[in-house]
Amino acid sequence: MNSELVKESLGKFSEVLSFNYPAVGWYFSSEEIENSFVFRKNKWVCMFMYMKMVLNNGKRIRFSGDSDRACDGPASYFGFAEIDANVGEFLTETERVFKNIEISKAYVRETQALIHPPRAKYLYMEKLENIDNDRKIEVANIFPASPPDLLKLVSLSNYDRFTNDNAFTPFCSACQGVFTIPYNEKFKDHPKSVIGLFDIVAMKFLPEDMLAFSMPSNRFVEMANNIEGSFLDKKFKSPTSF
Repeated sequence: MNSELVKESLGKFSEVLSFNYPAVGWYFSSEEIENSFVFRKNKWVCMFMYMKMVLNNGKRIRFSGDSDRACDGPASYFGFAEIDANVGEFLTETERVFKNIEISKAYVRETQALIHPPRAKYLYMEKLENIDNDRKIEVANIFPASPPDLLKLVSLSNYDRFTNDNAFTPFCSACQGVFTIPYNEKFKDHPKSVIGLFDIVAMKFLPEDMLAFSMPSNRFVEMANNIEGSFLDKKFKSPTSF
């Protein structure tokens, strides 16, 4: 979805909702865009160590297959590298987020089915308002300021659907939650919203009040267009009898 259109949609959301942090957009490119942050090789990091740098300083992060020895999660989950064969043992024995190796390995198999090949050599994450208008946004992340704001987003996700599961909270790494899974939703007939940043490791680097609400850009625009006429419409007066 064209970046300019996505930013216009963000404006519609901002008129009726509050956010703790600036929205973030994701886009592929074959260009090595100057002044992008690139992970150092052979030194483990978590991409969320640098989230404040993106949100507060307007820096963009560049992901590619070259970063697999540093921030290996995005390299694998964004499709640039194969998932490490030992990740099942890591999740069970090191992080202890699964009770046994059988469950962990089954989870990894399910995860692999959600990963799509990159559309270009590089994937960028950048504050949405800073992204050039000619970029094609794949996924948008917004950060609701309070439980009522989250409630409104969940309700809007179901506003044009008869099913009741159009915003969901998957168990996954934070990088899967903000890109891999919402990007996978793009390829579905009825894409859903993803509530994320529930990650034992990533939470150590993130503010306690930070929660991501993520969507493929086409759904982001669609939901923004649904605000008018909905319960979020500024012209709507909520009934006072209840």
